[in-house]
Amino acid sequence: MSDIGWVLALLLQFAPGDAPVVWYGTVFILAMLVVAAGIGFWMARTETDSQPPIDHEMLLNAFEDPIVVLDHENDVLVANVPFRSLFETDIEGESIETVLDGVPAVKETVVEREQAVLPIETDGETHHYDIHTYPAGKQPRPPRKWVVFFHDVTDDHEHRSQLEAENQQLDRFAGLLSHDLRNPLDVAIGRTNAVKESIDDPENERHLARAQEAHQRIQQIIRDVLALVRGGHNIDEPTTVALETAATDAWSLVDTGDSTLVINTQLVIRADREQLTRIFENLFRNAVQHAGPDVTVRVETLASGQGFYIADDGAGIPPGDRSAVLEAGVSRDGDGTGLGLAIVSSLAAAHGWELAVTESESGGAQFEFAGVDLVADESASTELD
Repeated sequence: MSDIGWVLALLLQFAPGDAPVVWYGTVFILAMLVVAAGIGFWMARTETDSQPPIDHEMLLNAFEDPIVVLDHENDVLVANVPFRSLFETDIEGESIETVLDGVPAVKETVVEREQAVLPIETDGETHHYDIHTYPAGKQPRPPRKWVVFFHDVTDDHEHRSQLEAENQQLDRFAGLLSHDLRNPLDVAIGRTNAVKESIDDPENERHLARAQEAHQRIQQIIRDVLALVRGGHNIDEPTTVALETAATDAWSLVDTGDSTLVINTQLVIRADREQLTRIFENLFRNAVQHAGPDVTVRVETLASGQGFYIADDGAGIPPGDRSAVLEAGVSRDGDGTGLGLAIVSSLAAAHGWELAVTESESGGAQFEFAGVDLVADESASTELD
C-alpha cells in the first residue's frame, strides 16, 4: 500500500458510518497537505545537507585588510590572515582583550565598539588603521556577533599630517608678514611722510616720493601674499550675494581713473561675499593696470547661464600665457606683484568654481567662472564711471 493510501485508510477508521461525501473530501485534502509538508521538509533537509558549509575564514581572507569576528562575549570566532599577521598570535577561542593586550588604545576601541584611527606598529613600521566595529546577527536570539574591520589609512594619514604641517608653516609665515614686517613698514611710512612735510627741496621730495611708492608697493605685496595664504582657507558659510552689488562695491575700492564698469546681469549666487568682492577687486585692478586707465570692464552672465565672466577691452592675454598668469609670482609687467590673479584662482577654487581665461568679444582678457551655485538670474544693465 502506498503512503497516501495508508494515511487514507488510517483516517477512514475514524469516519462515522453515515459520513457525507464532503467529510471524505476534507479528509483527503488534509492528507495531501500532510504529505506535501513532509515532502517539503525532506527536500529542504536533503538540499541543505547537500550544500557544502561556507568556509568563513576563506571568505574573510578575500579581504586585504585585517578582519576579525567576535562572539557576544568578545571571544574570537574567526580571523583572516592579515589580522593574524598584524598581531602575530594564535587567536581562535581567545578573548579579544588578550589578543589586543599589547595595544591598549586599540583594545579599548574594539571592546567599546567605537570608531577611531590608531597607530599599530608591526615589523618595525607604524601603520595607521581606521577601526570600525559592525554588529552581525539579531538580538536577542541568537546572541549578536561583531565584525571588526581594520582599514589601513597610512597614506591618507601621512598626507593629512603633511597638509597640517604646511598649513602651520603658512600661518607662521602669515604672522611674520602681519606683524614682524608690517609694523616696521608702518614706522618707515610714518617717518617718510614726516620728513616730506618738513623739507622744501624738490630733489629730496622726489627721492621721498620714490620711497613712498616703494612703501606702497611693499604694502600691496603684503596684502596680496596674506590674501593668497589665508584666502583659500577662509571661505565662510556661503550666503546669497547679488553680482551687481559685489561688483559695485569692488569698483569703489579701486582707483579706476576714467574707466567704465558695465554690469549686464542681475545674477544672484551663493558665495562668500567678502571673498567674491576681493575677486572682483583684483580683476578690476588688473584690467586698469594692463588695459589702461580708460578701459571698459564688463560683468555678464555666461552664455550657458551657469556662471559669470569679467571682461575688458584691452590688448588681452596671449593664449600661451593664459594658464601661467594664474600662478603666483607671474606678472605681465614690472609694476605688478604677480599675486593678484593667483589670489583670484585660489578663491575660485575654494568656492568650487572652474576658472578659465579666454578672449573677450573686443579682444581683451575675459575671466570666466563656471560651476557657480545659482539662486536667480534676471536681465539687467548697469553702467558705472
